[in-house]
Amino acid sequence: MQTWLTCCLPALALATAVCTAGLSTQARADGAFFQADLAPRASSVTATGRRGTLTVSFGWSEFDTGHATTAWGSHGLPLGPGAWLRVGPSLRIDNANARDLGLKAGIERFSMGERTTLFLLAEATTIETEYLALVQLGHIRSGLAAEITFQGNTAGFREQSLAVSYRLRNSPASLRIGYRLDARRLFLGISINTF
Repeated sequence: MQTWLTCCLPALALATAVCTAGLSTQARADGAFFQADLAPRASSVTATGRRGTLTVSFGWSEFDTGHATTAWGSHGLPLGPGAWLRVGPSLRIDNANARDLGLKAGIERFSMGERTTLFLLAEATTIETEYLALVQLGHIRSGLAAEITFQGNTAGFREQSLAVSYRLRNSPASLRIGYRLDARRLFLGISINTF
């Protein structure tokens, strides 16, 4: 628990600062995202802030054999309505204090219909050839969303997760519950999205 707090609080502070700053800007593409999913030996925290084409992301995750902290700075290139390619340097530090530098790229697309939203995300980095793919389908009126996530690397890590979330009224906050299939862990979480 102490390790989680040590890594989580700086990310939460960054997300809060970016969220607060984002409320005063007119640029709709700017914003912040924070997510924390808690489970025994399978927790994760993500914080992202964006200004124009520049994005900075921090992450922390734990697993049975330890934990890792990541950072990624990227420049975005628009690919079409709601779609972006993001490329930039990345850093990973594990619980043994091993530091790895690499290059990370990601493609994302958000679309909104009359009743539903769809968010697609795919990321890969040269550090242990890590990858992440996410699909989230949301229902606008109810505030409910369902997602599936696939992630892994060439060091042998694999994880698939299923989650559902519920947006709290008209706020940017959502409550989450899900299950990590490989780790066999139920998780509870919260996310804040000002995009």
